[in-house]
Formats: sequence, structure tokens, C-alpha cells
Amino acid sequence: MARKWSRTGIFGIRTKFAALKGALAASTGLALAAASAPALAGDEILYEPAPDWVEAIDLASIERDPANGQVVQDKQVRIESGRLWEYFDNVYRINSLQEMTQVGTITAQWLPDKGDLIVHEIAILREGETIDVLAAGEEMEVLRREQLLERQILDGSLTATMSVPGLQVGDELRVRYSVTNSDQALGDEVQTQTMLWRDPNKLADFGRVLVSWEDGLPVEYRAGPDFDLATPELRDGFRRLEVTMPLPEAEEYPFDAPWSYRRPPILQLGTFDGWGEVSSVMAPYYRTEGALDGLGDLAAKIDAIRSREDGELARAVAALELVQEDIRYLMNGLDGGNYIPQTVAETWEKKYGDCKAKTLILLAILDELGIEAEPVLASIQRGALVESSLPLPGAFDHVLVRATIGGKHYYLDGTGIGANLEIVGNVPPFLYTLPIRPEGAALERIVQEVPRVPDVSIEFALDARLGGDLPMPGTITMKLLGAGAAQMNASADKLTDDAKRALGGRFASFAGGEVNVVDMRIEQGDDDSEATVVVEALFPSLVSYDGSVGEIEPQLPTGSFRFRPDRSRRKWRDLPVIVPPPRSSIGTYRFTLPETRGDFEIRGERTLDITVANQRFEREVTLSDGELVISEKQTSLGGEVAPEDIRGERRKALGLARAKLKVVVPEDMPRRWRFAEGADRGGLAGIEAMLAKMIEQQPDETGPLLRRANFRFVTYDFHGALADMNAAIEIEATAQLFQDRAFVHAELRDFERMATDLEEAWLLDPTPERAIALARTLTDLGRTDEARDILGEVDGDEGVQRSLAYALADVEALEGDGRAGLDRFAELLLDAPNDGSVLNAKCWYMGIWQVEIADAVATCTRAVENSENTAVALDSRAMIFLRNGRLEEALADAEAALDLDPDQTETLLLRGLILREMGRDEAEADIAAALARSPRIREDYRRWGFEL
Repeated sequence: MARKWSRTGIFGIRTKFAALKGALAASTGLALAAASAPALAGDEILYEPAPDWVEAIDLASIERDPANGQVVQDKQVRIESGRLWEYFDNVYRINSLQEMTQVGTITAQWLPDKGDLIVHEIAILREGETIDVLAAGEEMEVLRREQLLERQILDGSLTATMSVPGLQVGDELRVRYSVTNSDQALGDEVQTQTMLWRDPNKLADFGRVLVSWEDGLPVEYRAGPDFDLATPELRDGFRRLEVTMPLPEAEEYPFDAPWSYRRPPILQLGTFDGWGEVSSVMAPYYRTEGALDGLGDLAAKIDAIRSREDGELARAVAALELVQEDIRYLMNGLDGGNYIPQTVAETWEKKYGDCKAKTLILLAILDELGIEAEPVLASIQRGALVESSLPLPGAFDHVLVRATIGGKHYYLDGTGIGANLEIVGNVPPFLYTLPIRPEGAALERIVQEVPRVPDVSIEFALDARLGGDLPMPGTITMKLLGAGAAQMNASADKLTDDAKRALGGRFASFAGGEVNVVDMRIEQGDDDSEATVVVEALFPSLVSYDGSVGEIEPQLPTGSFRFRPDRSRRKWRDLPVIVPPPRSSIGTYRFTLPETRGDFEIRGERTLDITVANQRFEREVTLSDGELVISEKQTSLGGEVAPEDIRGERRKALGLARAKLKVVVPEDMPRRWRFAEGADRGGLAGIEAMLAKMIEQQPDETGPLLRRANFRFVTYDFHGALADMNAAIEIEATAQLFQDRAFVHAELRDFERMATDLEEAWLLDPTPERAIALARTLTDLGRTDEARDILGEVDGDEGVQRSLAYALADVEALEGDGRAGLDRFAELLLDAPNDGSVLNAKCWYMGIWQVEIADAVATCTRAVENSENTAVALDSRAMIFLRNGRLEEALADAEAALDLDPDQTETLLLRGLILREMGRDEAEADIAAALARSPRIREDYRRWGFEL
């Protein structure tokens, strides 16, 4: 007695049945279901024997691999005129309780308006015995489950489910079933697609796809890439095409090769006679004659558009906006709706529709407005693969409108949002379309026919008047057009303060460095297709200093663009390079500059218009009235770079990278240390206010407090920095915060509290570095015994051992045994006699503790010659020259060190001391400036015997 089960669809085991027709692309309103001739269909389950044409598998002959979870994956397809029958035989191995849970619940889905799902067998195979689950009276429970409803897709599917009783670990579960398919839209034509798998993947011990069709039926077939199908054999009046898996391992291709080389292997079969027939088969469903009859309210809206808007393009955009905003998206796959759109009247009445319905109603509106337009098929998910596909409706997952206005094509997508006149000419990234016409049409590549308009522009307005090494208050203004604007406007009222700051931070990251967001707001334009995001933030200085030379090098598309296709292998040399789809963006930096005596020097091209590897770069730079404006626009032209052009485009890209735009700032650009020398801090009030607001916004977080503490520290407000550090430690007392506060205490010359904080940090997290820092501070306080005890506990890698030797040498020098310290340096230099770092440390040690200073010049010179930090090595040698009374040489080294690094406070003090010995008037200015920047070093130099 046959039991009824289902009709048309997908039978699965809660995992992948990837070979089924609808699984190759996600539908966005245009389904990818395989087609067949009309058939009686319903919502009942059928249980029947397999058809006679099925070639049974001998399970006993299959060599099992315990590593595989599936023994058999067999798909057999019979194509007849107007009918597609797919038979599946899947055998699963139950190796664990987890697999039993996954495999043991069988689910089946089908569309009740398209053919039958017929179950042939559900059986448990156990130690040579076959347990027939169906014969035991088990039945599937049928329920409706719209799995995709959260994606606004009502596909009309039914679901049957069964928890297979009696399964045990070690069993095999066999499921055999057939799916028949028909599609009301395709008439007698048939299509099927199956994903194949390759070595080294082995998804099953036995894998096969076997397709047969009556001899003489016009079936086209295709697979690939890198796989040639055998010629179908003729057997009993039917052509037979067999593919066993895994396929041979594919040729490796670079990531930037066209998709046609890199696509996964798909077996495609169909009866369509080219793209022209695919086009013409769809054409009857997009006729608009009489579609608006009886829709008086819609007609009134169309008349309002005609009278309100001037010109065809503005009217087309208004019509698109009407469809996008008045009709919500819902894919309706019921009653043949996978390919057939619902009527215009139904769409307008229900106020919902999928891409087909929205396309049809938009076509009717445009026709009423006298605007030339036609529907076109496209693929959102696999646009790049359409060109290499067999002509099938299943190659597409979307349909939209293409209007022709002023001889140019405009793609109007009713399922989108944010219709906007400025960017309506921007083409979508689908690459190919197929016009739907009664007479048929060929596949066409999408071409950007009007200049691409950026749908995103961003401007950074930065106030650099405080100087080259201080944060900059600034504003980011991002203007959005189209879908991005509509989404932003929709979310404006839903964003929390934290979410706004996070979003603002993502926008700010385009400037580079750590940007701290203070506020973010979203401003809607004239309609929801326009939005402006304004972010107020504190930016790091964009001036980078190399010695006394400062440069602004903003992040620009021309600076970050790279074109480095790998064509090193002989087989790759004839491969084109794919280019991102057409798109455009523009970024602008607007700097407000301080008044300086010197000039800002622009290096690089002020104006630029160059195309490299199908990427167009346009630049404009202006400098006037204290404002520097740098703007760059990048437009991807899409397409491919031909193999013969790769070498030339690579050279152009390298030239573009080398020709970075830089702005050299004048030497008298204000620097932060002026605030240590008595400059009015009133100019910092704006930054202080922004930092205070950040603290107010996050009162329980240490981050904002630490940012302000750091700002105050680098601008020499040590008392203010200490107050913020105290507040941060009240919130979270970590080892790092105690360590950081210790160095604030040092600048306030409170060395006892410094030692206390360093000890607390060490106790909380006893790292070697913290132990050494604590020991050095205790040494400076004269507590050398305690310092030795702590250093005696230190162990670590080579770097730690080196720092330990330095610290012990200082202890010994302070205790009066400077030669013992020299022995430690000698031991370090045994294995690396030219180590610049150790040589410099030895030179400095000899100078500050006056140990064998007469012989120190040779050591210091070797340090200068071998050190990676020449400025520091020159500073050390200047100390030795000063100790030896060689003042001119000392001064030369000190000034050379400051040229390399003007921010070296200790070198500035050393130069002042040298000038004092020389009797020079400018000495006291250097000394005063250095002590103002770092009060701590006064104690250091006094300890080393200098009078301050």
C-alpha cells in the first residue's frame, strides 16, 4: 500500500543536499528552481518504489572509509520532454552520538505547486541486516515552515519531518527518494544544476551524478572549469552521462584571476536553445498592457509625478521611489510565483512584492509616463559566473528595470532603497544582464555609460593650529546618497550613545591613528536618500617628525593603492586580472594651519588625473589663507586588465606609490614643549573640553581619564595628569596604572611615592621589567641593599639579563665600585663586541659615574658607529667630551643629536651645561627649558655631580 508524502522539493537530513536545484543561488525574488512540464501536484507525501530506469548501487562493493560521514551520495536524473525527475540515494554512517543527533532527524521540503517528492526507502543498515523504517509504520509529520520569512521570502514550501527511531552508533542510515519538478513559467523547457566536488575533498565513499534523456531531445550540458565531460553514450534509446566524484584536483589559480577560472565545478543541463530562448520564455510575464486598469489611486500618483517632476530622468527616479517606498519587499513563491510575477493590481492592493512584482509595476508606471524601459535578468550572488554558464533561467536570481533615457541606460531596482537623482546613473555590480524580450536577446555586459557619481564622500576638517605634535580637534563629515543614506536615516533614532561613538570611530579610522570620538549625529537631507553623518573627534597629529623635519602625509587612495598580480607561473601568464566593479568615492582633508614665518612645502603633484589598472585617481590640492585642502577621488572602472597590459600597469602602480603626496611643515611649526616654557595654556581649552566630555560620557571607564592624563603629561601639566591617574586607579587599580602613575610622581620629584607605586605594580604583576624599574628607583633613593634584594629575584631572557646588568652596575657605582660595573659591560660585550646598544649603555655609564672617562671616547665612538639610535649615542659621547673638557666636540655632538631628535630633553640640558662651561649666554635658556620639560632630570644630574 503506497503512502503519500510530498510534491516537489528538497529532501534533506538537516545538513546539505547541495545537489538539489534550488541550492545553487539564494533567491532575491527570482527563484532558481529547476523546471519541468506541468504535472499534477499537491501537499501529500508519496511512498512508492524507485522508477525502473534507476541504476541501483551495490552497497557491499563500496570500500568504506571510516573518516567519511557519508557512504553514498548518488544522484540520478531523467530528462524527458517537459519533465525532470531526480532520484537520490544517500547513505550516512553513524560514528558518534553527535552524528546520530544530526543525521537521525530527517526533514524534507517541497513546493506543493510543482511536482512530487516520492520516498522510496528509509532504512537502517546494521551488521548485514536491513531494518525497514517505513514498513514498521513510521510516517512523516507535515508542517508549514517558512524558513526564509525573516528574509522577507514566502516560498510556499511545506516541510515533512521524521526522527528515525532505533538508530544506534555504528549503524548506517539509507534514504532514497525522487523529486519531480515542473515550473508553470517555463513550459516544456527543463533545467538542472548540480554542484560537484573535487579531490582532495571526499564527501562520500561513493559519489556520482548520472543523467539520462531520450535520444533526440535537445539537451545541452556543461561542467568545469578544468573538467571535460565524456560524450554521453547511447543505451536503450537514451543518452547517458555519468560523472563520478571526486573530480581530479583543480588547477590552482591566483585570487585575482577571473571567476570563470576559479568557480566551483557545476554540472549544468538544460533544453534551452541559447540565451535568446531564456529571454523570450520570460517575456510574456512582463507585459504591461492594461496593467493599470482600475487602479485610480495609482494613476493619480503617476499624474502627480508627471506634473511635479521635470524631465524623464527625474520622473523615472520618482517612479522608482514610489515603488521602493510604497511597496514593501516580500518574495511570493506561491502558485508558480518562483518565476511568474503577481499582477500589478495584486501588488498595489497588497502593498508588497518581490523583485518580479516590483519590476512589473515599475515597468507599468514608466510606460504610463512615456519612458522607454524593459526588464533585465541579473545575478546578485554570482554575477561574474553568468558569462560562463549554460543558458538557463537558473543562472539568474534577480530581475530589475533598465530604462533608456537620453540614449543612456539606467538600472532601476525596485527592491532597493534610497532612489536618488544624483546617483541613478551608477550601474549595479552584477556585471551581466539578459534583457527580457519577446523576440529574445543576447547576454549583455553592464557598462557605466554616464560619469560615476560617488555615493559616499568624506571630509576631515582638522584644526592644526596648536602645533605639529599635539592632538587636533576636528570634524568628520560623511555624505551618503542612495541606499546607504536610507539605511543610515532609518537607524538614526535607534542608535545608543555607545553605538554612535562606535560608528563614529569606524568612520574616523579612515584618517589613521587613534581617533577619539566625542559626538556623532545623523542629519537627513531633503529626503531619506540623502544623509550626512557628522562626527566630532580628537585626532592624533598627522605631522611625523624625522629629527627637526616634520611632514604631513595623509592617508590617500593613491598612497595605499597596490597592483601586484602574481603571474609567476607559466600557466598564469595569460590570465587577466579582475577589477572591482564600478564604484566611486571621494575623500578630503581640510587643515587649518598655524601662523608661521616659514612656508608649508607641498611635495608631489597638486593636480592629478591618472588611470592605473582600471582605477582612476583624481587629486586637487590647494594652500591659501592658512588652509590646506587635499582631495582625492578614486573610481573603479570595473572589467579586467588584459594579460599584455599587466606589466605596464604594474609599473604605473609602482610609480604612483612612490609619488606620495607630502607636505613639509616649516621649522617654526609650534611644538608642545612651549607649554613647559610658560606658554599660555588657554589655547588648550578646546581640547580640555573635549576630553572632559569624553569622561562625562563614560564616567565608569578608565580610558577617557587616561587619555586626558596623557594629554596633560605631554603638555607638562603634571599635577593635572596625577589627578586623572588617581581617578583612574580608583576605578581600576591595575599594575600598569600604578606603574604609569609612578612616572608622573617622578616628574613631580616625589620619588618616594614613585617607589611606592612601582612596588605596588610589581606586587600585582611581578614582571622582570617592573622589578628592574623598582630597583633603579630604590638605587636613586640610596636604598641599594633593597635594590640588590629585588634584582636578585630577577630572571629572564637575554634582554632581561642585559637590563639586569645595567641596573646592578648602577648599584655598584653608587656604592663606590664603578669598576665592578665596567666588568659587567665587558662580559656583555664578549659575545657581541660591536653591539651598539651595549656600547652606548657603557659610554653613558662611564660618563655619568665618571669611571675611566679618559678611555671612554673610543667606546663612545664605537657606539655612535654601531648604534641604531644615533641621537642617543651622540648624547652619550657629548657627556664624555664634557667630562674630559673637550667642549667644542661636546657641543658638536649635542647639537647633532638635537638635529636628529629635537625632542630629547636630556640632550637639551646637556647642551646647556656644555654652553655654561663655555661661558655662553644662551646656556641658561637651554637649562631652564629642559628642567621645565622634565623636572625629574634635575635630581639625576645633581646625583651625577652637576650643579643645578
